[in-house]
Amino acid sequence: MSEETLFEKLGVKYIEKDGIFYPLITLGGEENSTDVGKYGRMWMDYIQKEYPQRYRSLVRFGKLHDKATKVNEVAYELLEDIENEWLRKHKPKQSNSFVEMYQLRTQARMIAEEVVLHDVVNCFH
Repeated sequence: MSEETLFEKLGVKYIEKDGIFYPLITLGGEENSTDVGKYGRMWMDYIQKEYPQRYRSLVRFGKLHDKATKVNEVAYELLEDIENEWLRKHKPKQSNSFVEMYQLRTQARMIAEEVVLHDVVNCFH
């Protein structure tokens, strides 16, 4: 009985071509970039343009997707906190007015998004 290779022990799959077995090795992280959320994708674009070495390192070690997901979660938590705090401080003059409430919520979202982009998305993590 022959010993297993390191790749076989790790569960790497092989493909046979012309009698030679090639391991099927892929980089992790890149193919999952669609489900990291809005702010995760924005952060990935930012880190790729501004810090290409960090981006390549995260891709190489399979950490890009996890890091982008975490950035997205933190961004949405901060966004919600800022919006709620702003709306608590700025009450509508007419509580039944849909238009006024819509304008207040839009303004709160714009302010919160600016902070999130500056403090979370466009940062080195």
